Amino acid sequence: MRCSNCGEVLSPASRSCSRCGTAVSREFNYKNMEKELLHTVWEEEAIPGISGGTALYRQSVPKMQYQSGMKEMNHMYETEENEDMEEVKKQPFKLAVALLTGAAVFAGAAFYLRTLPDTYHYGKTETEYNHCLTLMAEGDYEGAAASIDLLLEQESDSLAYLALKNTICENSGDTKKQVKVLKKIIKADKDNYQAYERLLQIYVKNKNQDAIVKLSEGAPNSAIAAMLDEYLIETPYLELTPGLYDSSQTLAISSEKGTSIYYTLDGSPPQENGVLYTAPFALQQDRFYSVRAVCKNENGAYGEEASGDYQIGIDADPNISVTQIGEPAVYPDSGTYTDQQRITIDVPIGYQAYYSWMSGAELTPQNGTLYTGGITMPEGNSQLSVIVADADGNCSPVKQVSYTYQPQ
Repeated sequence: MRCSNCGEVLSPASRSCSRCGTAVSREFNYKNMEKELLHTVWEEEAIPGISGGTALYRQSVPKMQYQSGMKEMNHMYETEENEDMEEVKKQPFKLAVALLTGAAVFAGAAFYLRTLPDTYHYGKTETEYNHCLTLMAEGDYEGAAASIDLLLEQESDSLAYLALKNTICENSGDTKKQVKVLKKIIKADKDNYQAYERLLQIYVKNKNQDAIVKLSEGAPNSAIAAMLDEYLIETPYLELTPGLYDSSQTLAISSEKGTSIYYTLDGSPPQENGVLYTAPFALQQDRFYSVRAVCKNENGAYGEEASGDYQIGIDADPNISVTQIGEPAVYPDSGTYTDQQRITIDVPIGYQAYYSWMSGAELTPQNGTLYTGGITMPEGNSQLSVIVADADGNCSPVKQVSYTYQPQ
C-alpha cells in the first residue's frame, strides 16, 4: 500500500505516512481485503534486501516464523476488520431502529393530529349542547336558540338538534320558526308522526285549512293520513244545479262529515255573514240568488267554498248593458293575509267574468283568463283585475283588488 499523497510505501499497520504524515485510509473492500493485504506484503519493495520477484520464498526468514508472522498479521487485520464489519453490520440495525422509532413517533403524532380535530370537535359539541340545555333550564330561550344554531351549523339534519330547536321555538312562542323547523324534521324523517301532529296543531290553532289540506296531500303513510283526515273540512255540496228556473225551487246543501254549514244568498262571504244551514230552503219566484256556502269545523276553521247563481222566473234582459251593472264583486277585499285565500267573483247570469294578474295592461276578454271558479291567491304582492262581459263582448268597468299574502 502506498501513500495517496507522496507515494511512500506503507506497512499494513501504518496509521499515517512516515514521510508526509498523511493519514492512511482504512476503508478496505471487505471482500478483497485479504487479497489486497497479501498483495501489499508480497511486493518486493515492502521487504528490505529482497531483489527478485521470487525472493519472497528465498528470504532468510524461517518458513514457520514467516507463516506465524503472516497469521499474526492476518489475525490483527481480521480482528480490526471484523470489528469494523460488526460496526457496519450494526449500522443497518441501528438505522432501522432509528427509522422505526421515528416512524412510530411520526405515526403517533399523525394519529394525534388526525384525532385531535374529532376529539376537539366532539368535546366542543358536547359542551355547546350542555350549554344549550342550561340556557333552556334558565328560561333564556334567545340564548338557547343561538346555541342550538351553532350546533346545527355542524349537523343541519340532526333530528336531536332540530327537535331541541322545536322545543325552544315552542317555549319562546316563535311559531313561524317552529313551523320551519318541523318541516325540516319531516324532510329528514318523513314518517315522523310527532312532527306532523305538532305541525297540525299549529295549523288548527291558526285556522289554516289550506295548509292542513296540503299537509294531508303529502302524508307518507296511512297512520299520518288518518290523523290529518280528521281535521280536513269538506266542501259543501249544492244539491240544486245553478242556473235559470221558471218557478220556485228548493235548495239543499249537504256535507259528508256533517260539519256545520254557513251560507249567504247575496254573494257576500259566508265566513263573515253566513247563516247556519239547518234545512233545505225555498228560492222564491222572480228572484236572483248568488249562493255561497262553506263548512266550519268545531275548531272554527273553514273549508273551501261552494257557490252558484240561481235566477228564478226571470229571463236575462238583453236591454241591460253590463256598464249598468258596474264593477263586478270580488271576494275577499284588498288586504294582507297570512293564510292563503280563495278568490271568488260574482258573475251575473248570462255573463262571463275574466281576470288578469298583469298590472298596467287594459283587460279584455281576449287577453284575460276566463273565470270558472275560485282563484288561488298567489304568494307575495299582487294585483288582480276583473271584468264581466256579455255575449256581444261588451265589458264592465275593471275591478282591481290588491293582495299581500305572507304565509307563516
